[in-house]
Amino acid sequence: MLIELADVCRTVDLVLGRRKTSAADRLVEDLGAESIDVLNVMVTLEQKYAVSIDEAAMATVSTVRDLYELVLKSPDAAIPPADPARPA
Repeated sequence: MLIELADVCRTVDLVLGRRKTSAADRLVEDLGAESIDVLNVMVTLEQKYAVSIDEAAMATVSTVRDLYELVLKSPDAAIPPADPARPA
């Protein structure tokens, strides 16, 4: 399954009971997540995409985009094709 930023945002919405989460939203400050909530999001993403997320790297995650990029770093991640409109 391809991992897309919009899908990660929807997953965060579902786990945290939020609506319309954006990539720039900060998990703790903007979305009100506590450490257990972030862990639940991480486990949900691992199960959904059959990847393994480095738990030590989770300490560096602040935004939903950070979380998405961390998931993409998994060796098992299915990365979507590059968007020519988005700079690398």
